[in-house]
Amino acid sequence: MNLTPTSTSTLTSIPPRAHLRRRTVLLAILAAVGPLIFLIAEAVSAIAWTAGTYNYGHNFISDLGTTVCGSTFGGREMCSPLHAVMNVGFVAMGFAIAATVALLATRLRGVRRGVITALGCVVPVGMLLVAIFHGGVESVDNGTIALHVLGAFLAIAAGNTLAITMGAHSDRLGLPRWYRVATITLGVVGLVALVCIAVEPPPLDPAIYERISVYSIFSWLFLTTAALLTTPRRSIR
Repeated sequence: MNLTPTSTSTLTSIPPRAHLRRRTVLLAILAAVGPLIFLIAEAVSAIAWTAGTYNYGHNFISDLGTTVCGSTFGGREMCSPLHAVMNVGFVAMGFAIAATVALLATRLRGVRRGVITALGCVVPVGMLLVAIFHGGVESVDNGTIALHVLGAFLAIAAGNTLAITMGAHSDRLGLPRWYRVATITLGVVGLVALVCIAVEPPPLDPAIYERISVYSIFSWLFLTTAALLTTPRRSIR
């Protein structure tokens, strides 16, 4: 007598669980899309660089988005024929991060959800400023270099703060304990590297600190992908 209701209950519970898992997989893919687009755009633009060989340890990332060839900025000769590719990469990464954070934030409630969503919105705003106002002589000449610096600071600071915040709430997000430790560490390292860019005299080339502060955000997102794909179904919210 009780077999039919039990069977029906079991069958009706499968679609929501399957749907939740598919949504989690899509979220995991989205988390990796932003940094992948950025890294591909960076590599393509660096290969096309014609002012000598682009040096990842000396040239800033934003050098690749500079539109003026033959200029010198900060002692670095500039010429990035595929500057549009890099600038599109900036924007695409910013919005991909915002979308990822917005979806993850739905697992939270109240102030936590609002804070994380707000930080997620800051990243694309910062990236838009970086893509529109370039870090070269053109921005110095027209007085918009401050907007470029502001955009870079907002995107990097917000991105690393998100890594720390997401890690701190990993239990509420249904993510494993290792995720908490790894992402908080990455966020702290990224913020420290951001501060070191302005240190005079710098122990290392400022471009190295810039890449550490940006790549720490990418590492957090890739770890988010890994955590989402490996988390047992019963932990997914």
